[in-house]
Amino acid sequence: MQIILTRNVDKFGKRGDLKTVKSGYYTNFLAPKGLAFVATPARLKWSEKLRSESVKAKEEVSKKSGEYKKLLEGLTLTFEAKTTDKNTLYGSIGEKELVAQLEKVAKISLDKKQIEMSEHIKTVGTHKVGIKLADGVTAELKVEVKGIEA
Repeated sequence: MQIILTRNVDKFGKRGDLKTVKSGYYTNFLAPKGLAFVATPARLKWSEKLRSESVKAKEEVSKKSGEYKKLLEGLTLTFEAKTTDKNTLYGSIGEKELVAQLEKVAKISLDKKQIEMSEHIKTVGTHKVGIKLADGVTAELKVEVKGIEA
């Protein structure tokens, strides 16, 4: 059965993609959630139009991502936090704090899911954090943590 996706579906396809699926998968999963509809000639034309618009939008997004990447890689975020005698933080600095600081300092609004950290920052010093801007575009942000004795 041929279907057209109405939204992006993780690990399956993007909006406007033409896919072949079993009828049970469409009937029980895709259709009830509004993720797809049956492909007809009129809907195929809509899908082609959507794909051409999508290509233009991707080019625009990649251009903006390149600009953001240059801005972020030249930026250093500074945090001050209370520390112990061993230069470890009493709390930690995570995605939520980084997003708030970026909004405040650089006027860039990101989703916390775009921040790539293996673990939260818990020590004083300079750390590097990855930021996923778009497909294949990742910026590296410097984060400096200064300690304040408690």
